[in-house]
Amino acid sequence: MIGARLALMADMAPAADTLADIGTDHGKLLTTLARSGKIRKGIGVEIARGPYRQALANIRAMGLESRIDIRLGDGLKPLAPGEASVCAVAGMGGKTIIDILGSNPQVAARLSRLLLQPMNAEGPLRRHLQQCGWRIDKEALVEERGMLYVAILAERGDMPPLSDAEAEFGPHLLAERPPLLGAAIRQRISKLADIVRSLALSDSEESRSKRDHLQEQIKEWEALLE
Repeated sequence: MIGARLALMADMAPAADTLADIGTDHGKLLTTLARSGKIRKGIGVEIARGPYRQALANIRAMGLESRIDIRLGDGLKPLAPGEASVCAVAGMGGKTIIDILGSNPQVAARLSRLLLQPMNAEGPLRRHLQQCGWRIDKEALVEERGMLYVAILAERGDMPPLSDAEAEFGPHLLAERPPLLGAAIRQRISKLADIVRSLALSDSEESRSKRDHLQEQIKEWEALLE
């Protein structure tokens, strides 16, 4: 049984001969995809020994040893170029995902699809994809235990430069306006409002400048709710 976040990832994952799941944890995404027939083979990479051993045990318990290979290592480093055509990275910060995609350029160059679920810094991640020759093909939001999560599917191709709002909230999400988008925008506004209140405690010029900038940002994001 998997939660709503991983279920969304599994639903968005493209059919693939081999999919690599970086930070596979207990291997639940790979086992779900393998058992559904979406992938012929899976490679799970996990840097922490505890989850790595648990993933191995889970794969053996399901009899999937011939289809899922679990490796102990960091990012894309345990992979060989061309070994996987699709790469999934979930449950990490956007900047960490950027670092992972850059950890083995030879492997990254041979990937055709990326399935990403950043926990924060979605804006920098989307801009990185655009700058590095990736086109966002699909985006979706899901709620699990009161938390909102975004999933991004990207493929090789050109993507026009993103506006600030598109980078922050997603070009497809802003165009399609799914039911959870309003909640996602209000959540970000609330976080900025907290920072503004904190900055108001200081009289420094730098604090005032930051506060004014954030207040303008809040106005722009509030306009997205209209």
